[in-house]
Amino acid sequence: MSGRAVVRHYKYKNIALAMAAMLLIVLAIGSSCRSEKDDEPDKKPAVTTTVTKTEPPQEQPTIVPFKAEGLEKNFHYLNVRNTESLHRGDLLLLNSAFKYEGEPQDMESNFKYLYNSAGQRVASASATVNTGTKRTLTAFNEMVSDFYKKTGKATIMLTDIYLKDGGEDKGCYEHESGLAFDVRLYYESEGTFPEFTGTGEYVWFGQNCQKYGLIVRYPPEKEALTGVSPKADHFRFVGKPHAEIMNENEWCLEEFLDEIKKYTIKEPFSYEDQDGSCWALYYVPKSSDKTTNIPLPLDSLNNEYYYTLSGDNKDGYIVTVNIPTE
Repeated sequence: MSGRAVVRHYKYKNIALAMAAMLLIVLAIGSSCRSEKDDEPDKKPAVTTTVTKTEPPQEQPTIVPFKAEGLEKNFHYLNVRNTESLHRGDLLLLNSAFKYEGEPQDMESNFKYLYNSAGQRVASASATVNTGTKRTLTAFNEMVSDFYKKTGKATIMLTDIYLKDGGEDKGCYEHESGLAFDVRLYYESEGTFPEFTGTGEYVWFGQNCQKYGLIVRYPPEKEALTGVSPKADHFRFVGKPHAEIMNENEWCLEEFLDEIKKYTIKEPFSYEDQDGSCWALYYVPKSSDKTTNIPLPLDSLNNEYYYTLSGDNKDGYIVTVNIPTE
């Protein structure tokens, strides 16, 4: 029995030695593999980081609306006689209650205003001896010249401008001032004179007349205010920037005059037009005396700014001052 036990003991001992040897071999192989891997360069692709260069945000210019201020700090007075000045100017209210008084000044024949600067006829007239104020005819000429340049058509006929009776039979009361005119269409090849309705390609006139200091005096939506039925063919000169202000605010002349009455030289109505010109408008009520003192602002050298003065034909004056800006 003791001999068999010894044999079994040796068998187990041999097995343990074999297993230990195998373990040493495995450890040696593993160490060798790690050494080889450690010696090899890292074959993983490098991680590429894309850096996007961000420009610093550019500072946007701040657009500050023009505002006329401080005009009352340096000014002088212009003394005007009410019986004359109240009824002069481009912003006169003319209707059945407030008619034109006196005779218009600076009147000219409409003949030369039917041609553009290149000598091309751009319009016609019912009578070449008709007259109107120079500023009104100049505005008409500039407008029809641009329409001719745009369309190649000289189909506008100038009819009534200055009428001694003020055009009372037409219900507008403005023609006696020389500041208003009516138009028709004239198709020379057909010999026809259709009514000007301001539609089709002629809608351009209603959309652009303010650029020339003109307004459509009696638009359809303002009949309750003007007291006159719509007239697409009747244009009135009010000058710049007044026509542009009325156009932008959709005011008729009555509304414009009522609005400007709210402003004084201390707190004027401020306006910057399309070309960057800046204007200050304010109202001065007429005095109960024979004359009214109109305050006019002065620059730092005590010079007057460019200005226009118009009576409203009713109870006061509108001052329009061009304010130079840097």
